[in-house]
Amino acid sequence: MVRSAAAGLMLGLAACNPPPWTVRQSPDAIILRWYSDETDITAARTVADLHCRSTGRIAALVSDEQSGSIEIAEFRCR
Repeated sequence: MVRSAAAGLMLGLAACNPPPWTVRQSPDAIILRWYSDETDITAARTVADLHCRSTGRIAALVSDEQSGSIEIAEFRCR
């Protein structure tokens, strides 16, 4: 029962989080995912910049891959 409640809570929180979504992050990088027909890479750049600014650096796009409407980009903090 506790697992069901936790899973429901996580699903609810994910629904409130607008794209792009964080796939993975570290102090040196962030990988973001979104649907390219709904969100522009500008939104991903903004999220990456905010992430890197927390350590006094700027975000640089390392890779950007698209499969159908799913886009995944990796940014490194420099």
